[in-house]
Amino acid sequence: MTEAGGNPIEGMEGGEYAETLASAMAGLADMFEFITDDAAGSAGHEDVAAGYRAFNERHTRDFIDVQAHGMQLADNIQEGAGQIDINPGRRN
Repeated sequence: MTEAGGNPIEGMEGGEYAETLASAMAGLADMFEFITDDAAGSAGHEDVAAGYRAFNERHTRDFIDVQAHGMQLADNIQEGAGQIDINPGRRN
């Protein structure tokens, strides 16, 4: 017989750490946009500024996705810990 278990306290702590990290990334997309806009404005040449704007357009969605995935990961870890706590037979 193979069994698996978990510690709900450690799971919740892991979820809290993940949530802290995800919260720290909350303004990442806005900061990326601010930096690329600032760089485009300071570029001095229109072709360079256009490159910064194109880079922003190509990658802003990636930063938004990273933020969302970080929050979803934190929620999933905490939910998993909560499910372990509901099923005390699987606690370590």
